[in-house]
Amino acid sequence: MDKILTIVIPTYNMEKYLRHNLGSLIVPEKEQQMLEVLIVNDGSKDSSSAIGHEYQDKYPDVFRVIDKPNGNYGSCVNRGLKEAKGKYIKVLDADDSFDNASLVKYLNQLQSCDADLVITDYDLVTPEGGLIQHKTYSFESNKVMPIDSICATQEFKAIAMHALTYKTALIRQIDYKQTEGISYTDQEWIFLPMTTMKTVEYMPYILYLYMIGREGQTMDPKVI
Repeated sequence: MDKILTIVIPTYNMEKYLRHNLGSLIVPEKEQQMLEVLIVNDGSKDSSSAIGHEYQDKYPDVFRVIDKPNGNYGSCVNRGLKEAKGKYIKVLDADDSFDNASLVKYLNQLQSCDADLVITDYDLVTPEGGLIQHKTYSFESNKVMPIDSICATQEFKAIAMHALTYKTALIRQIDYKQTEGISYTDQEWIFLPMTTMKTVEYMPYILYLYMIGREGQTMDPKVI
């Protein structure tokens, strides 16, 4: 079976969070055939690569470690996009995770989807896993629509990368390159690929669990 979804995980010194991250992506055998997970290890100095290889060894049809010299977050996205085999592509930060039950449902629905862009819901969570806030959308669900029908709404204008899954071929069509060596790379990941998207489907699953409050992350008030 061809891969339906590639998840790219940019990884740099994330040993504290990586097992939880990767564990959230273990799905039943049927769904494993649909899923590709690329752990792009950006020259980590901790055990991130070793942890990734554990999952690759156990689930070789799903997980693959790409060890590369340090080049910053954007270089990991670029490498993942270059090697992705999935019809669709989504970025998952190494300190975040997915809701596993939602992932299983999502993969099965994605299998019959042909929208250019797929939108899903997400949660903001604490480092301990506590819920901070649900981020859900009011778009009409489970229906392929022209992107023009929602792109002028305030909800869409404020959309986050955690909600987005793109059709891989369309991003490659414009030879997309994520700028390397910058922070807040999600802004590029939201806007530039969007220029190729003509159709959209909203699937109301809380899929992405976005951790807020980790010391040193770019959304930490001390860093921002």
